Formats: sequence, C-alpha cells, structure tokens
Amino acid sequence: MLEDNRITNLKEFNYCTSKINKWYNKQSKLLTIVTNPYNTPLIFLNIIEDTLLAGKKILYVHNCNKYNKEIVNGLKQKSSIRYSNNHKDSESNIDFIDFKSVKDVRGAYDLCIIDDISCYSNISKEIIREYIENLYLFSKRIIVYSIERIVNMGMTFQISDLIRNEIFVEPRIITTRVRLDEDMPYTLYDYLMWFKSNNRKVIIYVPNEEKIEKLYNYYTKELEIDDVQVMKHFKKNSTIELENIYKYKNSVFIITNDIREYSIKEGNIDIVILFSEDKIYTYKRILYFCADVGKYMKDKKYGEVLLVGREITEDMDIAKEMARGYNKKIWEKGLLNY
Repeated sequence: MLEDNRITNLKEFNYCTSKINKWYNKQSKLLTIVTNPYNTPLIFLNIIEDTLLAGKKILYVHNCNKYNKEIVNGLKQKSSIRYSNNHKDSESNIDFIDFKSVKDVRGAYDLCIIDDISCYSNISKEIIREYIENLYLFSKRIIVYSIERIVNMGMTFQISDLIRNEIFVEPRIITTRVRLDEDMPYTLYDYLMWFKSNNRKVIIYVPNEEKIEKLYNYYTKELEIDDVQVMKHFKKNSTIELENIYKYKNSVFIITNDIREYSIKEGNIDIVILFSEDKIYTYKRILYFCADVGKYMKDKKYGEVLLVGREITEDMDIAKEMARGYNKKIWEKGLLNY
C-alpha cells in the first residue's frame, strides 16, 4: 500500500492504479495514460512491484537523471530487487534508461514504461512514436505516460494531477506589432510592473543569443526599471547563477534562450515568452512553461505564462486548449482545494 503524503488526490490515484491493473490482466499490449506535465510516477509502483515479485524484467524509459528517485525510493524495502541505469546489466530486475538509449535496446522485457511526464521533456510526438515502435519488438507490454495519445492503438485513459489540488495555469496571449527588441507593448509593460511590485522572479525567453543582447540593452539602458535586477543567461553557460536568484530581495528579470527545467523550488516564478510565433515554441514546451510556474505555488499565488508575439500560432492554440482541458477535468471531478 502506498504511503506518500505528496498524493493529495487519493481517490484519483486509486482509480488510476486500478485501471492499470485491469489493463495488465487483459491481453492488450499497449496502455496510454494521458495527464499534465510533472505528475507523479508513483502510479506505477504497484504494477512494478507485482511484476518484479513474479520474477519478470522491466524497462523504465524517462528523462530524469540515472534513476527515477520516486520509484527507486518506493522499491527500497524490496531488498531482492536489483536495478541499474542501463540496459546491459543482465542481473538487474529493472533497468532505467533515458530516451537517447532506446535505439540501443535489444534485450527482452516483460513490461516497458515510457515516462514522458515526471521530468521535463521537449521530445516531439513523432519521436516518441518512433521509440514506441522500436520497443514494441522487445517488450511484451508497454505503458506510455504522456501529455497526449501518441499512437492510435491499445487502451487509453486520462488522469488529473495527483500531487496538487490546484488549477493548471493557462497561458495568456498578447499579440503586438511592436518590435519587441526595441520597444514594449503597454500590456506587457503593465505585467512587468506588477511582477516588480510583487518581487516576482521572471524568466523571459527569447529565440536566440542576438535577441538576448538586444533585450538586455533595451531593458537596462532605455527602460531602466528601478529596483529590478536584470540578468542575461546564454544557453551555453552554467545555470548556477540562475538557481541562486532568491538571494536577491527584489524582483529579478532573467533574459535567456535556455529552454529547460530549472532547479528553482519556489513559488513566485513567472514566464514571459517573447517572439512567441517562433517555431521553437511548440505546444509541448508551452505546456511545460505553464507547469513550471505552478509546481511550487504557495498561498494561491498563481504564476503567469505570457506568450507575446506578432500572431497566434497553431502551437499556441493547441497549448491553450490542452491547458483548458486539464482544468475542465479538474472541475468535473471536484478536485480543487479551496
């Protein structure tokens, strides 16, 4: 039985584990579980334990470093279980690998879990489909944990967030004809002033290094916003300075092209995506931006995700619709914490 105080939606959790068990007892080879980014992998602990205790072998594909800590910590009481962070250890019961290693898998597995949820991911739907096709030959059963259905086969069901009784932050879209590296629309300026007055930490994403320099010069030399620490960060540089931004008492604006998950475990983060019509801003990346500002929310202070560009792209529309869909499910199930 699971004992973890991070699970706030226990009814939803039990529903999910029950659906997994029912699927496993049937003949269907593929199961897809659709959910929001950063949901917990603990839904798999029960099926993993049962499969391993039956003497079977599991492959766990994910984006986290080496092992999935939540799964490993849950298995620690099972002293007979051996795990590894590669697929070449013939003595291990469960192998944890990253997505880049999928193409090298050749051994046989009784169960494969493809976890594209619990850690940051920018892998496209098409690439994940290729991974599924590759693993289909080497796995008797496959579970896909994703923001969307990847292949039109097998069983599929959707779950809401199991560790946060809160709404999923929906992106706000601001369209403008203003040249964003030389000027600023009034709506964006008002948001930045609000962020400043509330001592928020703001990550401002731009597509490339040239735009970082232009924006930094504009914000520091022309706008000259008082009581705000403006920083620039290039993708090629270390993130240590960014992860120490809470040493600054006042608001911090970080201009960067480094799209990734940062180790910032605080609640007052906002994200502004400039030139949001750029093709690098896929719907999946936008959804993870929304999840990032909601991960460590405190006192009902929701972070903001602003998409600022010349036009509304299909990816922006898809991301907004998916975020709205998450919230619709939360409302229908009565999962909000008031």
